[in-house]
Amino acid sequence: MSKRKHAPLAESALPRVVPHTLVEDIFGVSNGCLLLALGLHLLHTAKLITGGVAGLALMLSYLLPFSTGVLFTAINLPIFALFWRRLGTPYILRTSVATLAIMVLVDVVAAGLEINRIAMPVAALVGGTVLGIGVLAVTRHATGVGGLAVVARWLSQWKGWRFGAICMVIDAVIVGCAFATLGWQRGFWSLVAALVMNAVVLVWHRPDRYRAEA
Repeated sequence: MSKRKHAPLAESALPRVVPHTLVEDIFGVSNGCLLLALGLHLLHTAKLITGGVAGLALMLSYLLPFSTGVLFTAINLPIFALFWRRLGTPYILRTSVATLAIMVLVDVVAAGLEINRIAMPVAALVGGTVLGIGVLAVTRHATGVGGLAVVARWLSQWKGWRFGAICMVIDAVIVGCAFATLGWQRGFWSLVAALVMNAVVLVWHRPDRYRAEA
């Protein structure tokens, strides 16, 4: 009898899932894009990289005459186009708009925030944290920013490999390039930046705790 009495209470105690409104989606994704642009600018100023497409774009920006934002977009958009059907049109459109926004905001932040000097440890810790929070803000509104994560998810479904392990291998290869091209010191702090960024996402990207949905 006691179990029957308490069952309705237990169900009513569960938090109700509240979808994001359109205004909240726009606000959240905009904030995330701005934070991602700021994080990229901090790392670029110290000539560091991180994992994922962001790290690859930073690395190429030190070797090619193109901005980080342009390279970030040039890498992401073809991947999104390739996986259009798999991911669905709404997701791809949101993700493409966010990617283009980051491309613009990277240059806006760089033009409006001139940093004469930033220590590599500060750039790695602050930049990695800001990037991680930016990723969280965007992904919690059903929008993506990393084409390599899309590739990793496809490989995990096709080959049965673990998604997390694939992402770790991709990030390890990208950050490993920093040691070869930027030297051991910048390579080390690039590794720190990648670990900090992924730690932020790992700790706070918890569907079992965060119940709001886009």
